[in-house]
Amino acid sequence: MHPRQPHFNSAGGSALPPVRVFFAVWPDAPARNALDTLARDRAAQAGGRAAASSNLHLTLAFVGEIETSRVGTLQAIGLAATAAVAPFTLALDRIAAFRSAGIVWIGTSTLPPALDRIVRELNDELSNGGFPTERRPFQPHVTLARRCRQVASADLVAPIAWRVESVVLNVSESVRGGVQYRALAECPLLGREPTC
Repeated sequence: MHPRQPHFNSAGGSALPPVRVFFAVWPDAPARNALDTLARDRAAQAGGRAAASSNLHLTLAFVGEIETSRVGTLQAIGLAATAAVAPFTLALDRIAAFRSAGIVWIGTSTLPPALDRIVRELNDELSNGGFPTERRPFQPHVTLARRCRQVASADLVAPIAWRVESVVLNVSESVRGGVQYRALAECPLLGREPTC
């Protein structure tokens, strides 16, 4: 399920304070359910805390804090990055960890060329637009659990897969007990119509 839509006028203005934003792809319901089950299982094994089901996503580009007046520019960047890329299947098939951070995650052993292209296009467009970009190599992953005391890597017997048909620009908000994400704009892949 995608995060809830915020209210914001078509001119890009908003009464909201600056927001923390990022581009991501979101699993469909069957993949989200499988990820949620895996997250709870891995958190229990590692002595950590499972990610909330509604927060399970794969970040493509973290932008950081921006003025809400720039959201329209970011939507245009997202649309430019996805315009020539056809929908594709993303298969997550390996479990790994960021040991120093105590994070267990699931990723892909083979980066889909379409996903790589979108990430490169996003970073190029963000850089050209004066937005910050990630300097580290892209490591596609979905965070399963945090605060893990014991972490181990493994391959999955059956990959968790979903059809990627859009990239979503999201806002990250602090709430009691963690964070929640809301969609600001959907950027459909080639052949799909925008829904917002």
